[in-house]
Amino acid sequence: MKNAFEHHGVMYLSPSTINQWITQPALCLLKIAGITDGEAGPAAWRGQAADRAATKAAFDHSINQDSLVELAEKVFDECHTQALDEHSEEKVLKERKSIAKYVKQAAEFYRSLGETPESEQGKVMIQLDGIKVPWIGYYDLLYKDKVRDTKTVGRMVSTVTAGHCRQASLYAHATQREPWLDYVGVNEVRAFRVDNVNAWLGQLYHAAKSLETVLSHSEDIFECCRVVYPDTDHWMWGETTKEAAKDIWHMEVM
Repeated sequence: MKNAFEHHGVMYLSPSTINQWITQPALCLLKIAGITDGEAGPAAWRGQAADRAATKAAFDHSINQDSLVELAEKVFDECHTQALDEHSEEKVLKERKSIAKYVKQAAEFYRSLGETPESEQGKVMIQLDGIKVPWIGYYDLLYKDKVRDTKTVGRMVSTVTAGHCRQASLYAHATQREPWLDYVGVNEVRAFRVDNVNAWLGQLYHAAKSLETVLSHSEDIFECCRVVYPDTDHWMWGETTKEAAKDIWHMEVM
């Protein structure tokens, strides 16, 4: 195959795809095959809601707290209304109730930076030498000399994850700005500058090449899947992907 990515329908790569390939290669290949466990749930809706309010606060330092919370709750409710799957009402209520705390911390943090972003939710598209398809990603906030990504977390972190560093480094490479990761919790925000951008980009490159090698194994995506073996105990596996795993990997027990 001249281009294993395009043959299997992978017209571009993203940090999330490569991060999944690194942590859960079988799931990544199933996604390429069109098999997933469906839509995001309440925690993701809460993240979207808080991010939207954080962005609003970053651009408009005068907007009051109640208006920000109202905006975030509206975003959350829209996600809930549009959901196709059934979700635990207990989880829905829990996440919705927490929104105000996240919004408060995010708004205070972005206002404290003392500067206004140039743009939000910007799309980046770049080529890395040796990779046959482009990379696409979406940063949260672009400042004069920084590119920032907002991460709402249920439990505050003390260090950044490798996956997030790879993601932020791609944005930094594309925008030529200093990459920052802002972890927003219910009680505080912790911001981390991502160093060693070229090293993280190197990880993206080598991981992408390894995915390309597996996709080159066969023109049949399910034969490619069988090059790896799934860890179905991992929390990322759901009913749909587990059922697919039984057939693809001939798993009689799980």
